[in-house]
Amino acid sequence: MVDQIENNASDVLLRADVPIGETWDLTTMFASDDDWDIEAQEAPSKIATVAAYRGRFAEGPSVIRAAIEAMYEAEKSLQLLVVYAALRRDEDQTNADSIARYERAVQISILAGQELAFVQPELVGLPGNQLREAIESPELEPYRHMLEDLERQKAHVLSEEIEEVLAQMADLTRAPSEAFGALDNADIQYGKVRDEDGNEITLTKGRYGQIMESRNREVRREAAAAFVKPYVDHTYTLASLYGSSVRKDVVSARLRGYESAEQQALFDDNVPTAVYSNLIATVRDSAVPVVARYMELRRRALGLDELKRFDLRVPLAPESKKVYSYDAAQEIVLNGLGALGKQYVADLRAGFGSRWVDVHETKGKRSGAYSWGAYGAPPVMLMNWNSTLSDVFTLAHESGHSMHSFYAQRAQPIQYAGYSIFLAEIASTVNEVLLSWHLLGQEEGQDPVQRFSLLNRFADTYIGTVVRQTMFAEFEQMTHAAVEAGNALTPDVLSAFYGDLSAVYTPGVEVDEGIRIEWGRIPHFYRAFYVYQYATGLSSAINLATAVRDEGEPARERYLGMLRAGASDYPMNVLKEAGVDLETPAPITAGVAEFDRVVTELEKLADEGVLEMAAAAMEE
Repeated sequence: MVDQIENNASDVLLRADVPIGETWDLTTMFASDDDWDIEAQEAPSKIATVAAYRGRFAEGPSVIRAAIEAMYEAEKSLQLLVVYAALRRDEDQTNADSIARYERAVQISILAGQELAFVQPELVGLPGNQLREAIESPELEPYRHMLEDLERQKAHVLSEEIEEVLAQMADLTRAPSEAFGALDNADIQYGKVRDEDGNEITLTKGRYGQIMESRNREVRREAAAAFVKPYVDHTYTLASLYGSSVRKDVVSARLRGYESAEQQALFDDNVPTAVYSNLIATVRDSAVPVVARYMELRRRALGLDELKRFDLRVPLAPESKKVYSYDAAQEIVLNGLGALGKQYVADLRAGFGSRWVDVHETKGKRSGAYSWGAYGAPPVMLMNWNSTLSDVFTLAHESGHSMHSFYAQRAQPIQYAGYSIFLAEIASTVNEVLLSWHLLGQEEGQDPVQRFSLLNRFADTYIGTVVRQTMFAEFEQMTHAAVEAGNALTPDVLSAFYGDLSAVYTPGVEVDEGIRIEWGRIPHFYRAFYVYQYATGLSSAINLATAVRDEGEPARERYLGMLRAGASDYPMNVLKEAGVDLETPAPITAGVAEFDRVVTELEKLADEGVLEMAAAAMEE
């Protein structure tokens, strides 16, 4: 049945066509939709149980503990309700029942936010030393880190009345992001272009990504012009939306007494702003010169006088045309992660066997891939399998997230079983780095063209994840600083900021109108000061993977300890225990060194004639 699914990939399958073993098992959350309905009916009463403690925290540690335990009981229920509903919706986004179920879960979540908004302000507002006494109470020892973190945030928690108002305003503050999403995903149309065969096709985001990998430069040029046109046409609307989002961030920071929107964004994870500025400075000084060499290699490989923005995604060598079945991909991933130890591999293998993965693309299913879960149930992964090497890497990536959740949940109570994005992107990219090294040592890595292709993949990933995201991070820093200084974010200002940064971070690439307006189509910008964590994540992952490879068991145990730690400590501290200190330039510099090593080998292979071999292979 698996082979039949892969061979008929051009047909959109119905979910009923997929073997049950290749769908995720959501019965670990709820045995049926009816059971979800029962829990949804009970959720408001669990929220009310917590709300009944309003005004009682001054009675002492025993009451505080009872309230916190009731809160986490409601949290556990809410997680299961929301995650299950979202996963069922993503199975078929045209299913009216699933959409209604998800909307009901969202409303319950909003109710919880409103009814429980009193918890933080009431705890931090305890008179005298009562909060400190509660923290030091043996009765509240299981919640000590959580309460100490709340004490740390005391200066930024507002009155109960204001917190309730802000909770109710949450829907309104999403307006710029939601309006951008509607414009970008629904209203904007890119028109028609010609494909490589001369056929007229309707351009979409997905097709644009494919065309940008085409060897036909005129096809790329035409598609790039068509793709950027609607963003140029809507420049003022896009500037208004993004400017509103930045102003919202700045107002929020001022209301809560932060020095800047950047400080507020990093404060929740207790990440010093020096980590942010250190990343930017180190990438500018150390990585950008290597990027310049790589761009020159790209120009040389494509035989161009000058690189344009539409030349940056063309593979310089063909990836293996090998078709990877899902079963074969599992074994490749498991073998590639052997450096993480027998137990890690055995646990992941058991997860694959327990239906953690929803494998195939089906009618109405959400595109892309992710890992998600709720406390009390195993994690699950969404895939849309196309049998390519990219799918193999995606499976390794999402498996890293799932194993992080699996180990954190097994080791930690609910209050500490989550983890921040700051750590999440490390667990996933450690797996990608280890898999890349593994494949370089296998048959694919011995063929010069395939080795060049694997190294090319790593270089492009590094540029996209570290260099490009650092550029995004600096853009966000500049735009928020401008508004904090009382300046307007006009289209010309935004395009000038972005164009100047592009000239720095992508040396050798012409900065044209399409690049200058690119700020207008980046959805991550509506979640400010978020993207830098992709850059710190891959940099940290390279450091950790190198240590596991070179040191063996001691480094492996430090890394697995990071996965098990969850949110039991601040992410910077958890990462330091694993051996990476991002308050120094060393981890970023070490990541740059690996990027440099890869580019150096690419240059060497190119000098040995692999580009000509690759060009011949592409013509076959």
